[in-house]
Amino acid sequence: MVRRERWSVIGDILSAIQNERSRGMAPRISNVAARANVAYDRLDPYLAELESAGLIMRDSAFPEVTAKGHEFLRHYRTWTAVLDDFGLS
Repeated sequence: MVRRERWSVIGDILSAIQNERSRGMAPRISNVAARANVAYDRLDPYLAELESAGLIMRDSAFPEVTAKGHEFLRHYRTWTAVLDDFGLS
């Protein structure tokens, strides 16, 4: 089994939250964990870190990606596309 890089996990978590919101659904923590392929008990420390970095808001029970989080995702997706182009993903 290949271990994922930390930035990849963060990108997957933000993408999962964003995808749930874009489908008109409130992103439940269990759904985010499943979509990001992160164990439920390991997700909370990531969410706390993302919140302290200003990438998500957790004012309610459901996390939401901030403008800064959307910017991170844009850069993350660009970078992964570059890695794919060079066969380094």
